[in-house]
Amino acid sequence: MPNSSPVDTWERLVRFHRVATASMDERLRERFGHSLDDYDVLHQIAAHGEPIRMGELAARLLVANSSCNRIVGRLAAAELVERTRGAHDRREVFVDLTAEGQRLRRRMAAVHVRDIQRLLDTPLSTSQLALLDSALRDLLAGAEAAPDIT
Repeated sequence: MPNSSPVDTWERLVRFHRVATASMDERLRERFGHSLDDYDVLHQIAAHGEPIRMGELAARLLVANSSCNRIVGRLAAAELVERTRGAHDRREVFVDLTAEGQRLRRRMAAVHVRDIQRLLDTPLSTSQLALLDSALRDLLAGAEAAPDIT
């Protein structure tokens, strides 16, 4: 196996992420007219299982509140999500999927899962995938534990 510096590895990881997400975004836009960002919002709302506060949604997406508001606004205009005010604090905004948003998320998820499988299952053996998963878990835990990095 060739020697690799942490910087070389980092650059390959970033490049893989960019290439993979661009490919997945393009496929979702062509097939559904919605971006990977749109799918991520729909997925996070569905995964939450109930209406989610906008701030929490932005935190789950790892994006700024303004970016989250922009995407949710676009999805609300398409009647895929609905926003409601908090019952106890009218400043809180919650977002939930509409029935059409649920249907679209399921359809997009099927394509997205196939894309992920194509990107990871095809070139990697089961043992390589397990090793990659373990390494990424370690990296994520280390990054989250390092106060000067996050």
